[in-house]
Amino acid sequence: MSKDIYLQVGKRVKEIREQMGMTQESLAFKAEIHPSFLSHIERGTKKASLETIEKLAGALGVPTQNLFAPQDAPVTYLKTEEELFIRKISNILKDKDAKFKEVVWRVVKYLDKDKK
Repeated sequence: MSKDIYLQVGKRVKEIREQMGMTQESLAFKAEIHPSFLSHIERGTKKASLETIEKLAGALGVPTQNLFAPQDAPVTYLKTEEELFIRKISNILKDKDAKFKEVVWRVVKYLDKDKK
């Protein structure tokens, strides 16, 4: 693979990660790699092995070939839209305190009650 492909893959990983609302730390943890290595991958300054690219794809919930697609190409997810929505909400809530989570829960319950 040429250096350009590593840069393309890195940009694509970052693009999908940000769409998912994930931090570099959370993606690195799920992919079982060091956050600083992920940072290098996203900037194209270090080369990821195919095994690492496969781990990143799995952690993002996308087929591996999605990471080789050009930036802004449609992303195919392995999970349903509902699972992705729940994952995005979980990523937002994971670092929040109990009071914040309680407020979010009340808003969700209120919106649900309003639909009935």
